[in-house]
Amino acid sequence: MSISILPELKRRLSPLLFDEKDIENEKIPALVEAARWAPSCSNNQSWNYVFVHKKASTRPAVEAALTRGNAWAKRAPYLVAVVADPDQDCKDNGLPYYAYNAGLSVMCLVLEAEHLGLRVHQMAGWDEGKVKEALGCPSRFRVAVLFALGYEADANSLWDTLDERTKNKLAKPRERKPPSENFFSESYGKRLLEPTTL
Repeated sequence: MSISILPELKRRLSPLLFDEKDIENEKIPALVEAARWAPSCSNNQSWNYVFVHKKASTRPAVEAALTRGNAWAKRAPYLVAVVADPDQDCKDNGLPYYAYNAGLSVMCLVLEAEHLGLRVHQMAGWDEGKVKEALGCPSRFRVAVLFALGYEADANSLWDTLDERTKNKLAKPRERKPPSENFFSESYGKRLLEPTTL
C-alpha cells in the first residue's frame, strides 16, 4: 500500500552542499509569511528570525560561531538564526514552549522553502554566545536554532572537491525508523500501524 503525502514533505532533506547562487528577493517574503502563520502557545509568536546574507557585515562573525563540522554551511547565501525570550512564552508543565513554537515556525518555513525550490539545513553545531554577540541579541534570549538557506548544489559537479566524510554522507540513502518504533495507540508500545501499512 502506497501512502500519499505532500510532495514537499516527501522530498525534504537537509543538504550538505549549497549552491552559492543567491535567492530571488521575492522569495524571502513568502518564507516570512509561512513562518509567521505557524501555531504557537497562546498565540505568543515568540520567535524572532535574523536573516544574515553572505554580504552582511555580521556574516563573518556568525560563520565564526559555527563548529568545524558545519563549515559546509558557509556556502549558503543565508544563515538564519531563530531567537526567542523564554520569559515571553508559555511555561506549562515546565516545558520550554519558546523552543517548541520556534520549531513549529521553522518547519512552516522549511515547507515553503521546499515549495519554492529552496533547501534548509538546520544545525545544532554552533556557539550560542558567539551567535548572540554577532547579532546583538538581548542577553535573556536563547538561540533556538541556526539554519542554512539556499539552493542545493549539484553533488556531481563538486564531487572531486569533497572530503571522504562528506562523500560518505551523500552516498548514504535517506532513512526513517519504521512507524512501529514511534507511533502507538491507546498506550505506549502498542502499535498504531502494522509494518506493512507504509
